[in-house]
Amino acid sequence: MDIAVEDVAGRWVAAWTTGRTTDLFRLLAAAPAIESNLDPDGDFIELLTAYAAALDSIAVFSRTVIDRRAALIYDCALSGETFRLAEFLTVNESGLITEIRRVYDLDAIERRMPHLLLGS
Repeated sequence: MDIAVEDVAGRWVAAWTTGRTTDLFRLLAAAPAIESNLDPDGDFIELLTAYAAALDSIAVFSRTVIDRRAALIYDCALSGETFRLAEFLTVNESGLITEIRRVYDLDAIERRMPHLLLGS
């Protein structure tokens, strides 16, 4: 069964931006490769949902799908400031996410959400 990457990416966005952790876990393959420039050794799902909960709004600015990969750029807003988050997903034929790479705007996080920084 070949699940469309666009559909998986859409479900992933809907789940993490609303804090639906059960849906996030359903979309992840066993032992996915996860890379992030924000607390790379921490609990990824906990950080993901804390980040979403701290924001005023999150919107997909750009989505590109090539083969089994999706690149998503988000506009994140907090206290009148908008900043970006880049996310890269790899999806297998079964519709499970096998790899996630996230690049946060660490300057914006330091200004607006310092509690999310490692060691805070």
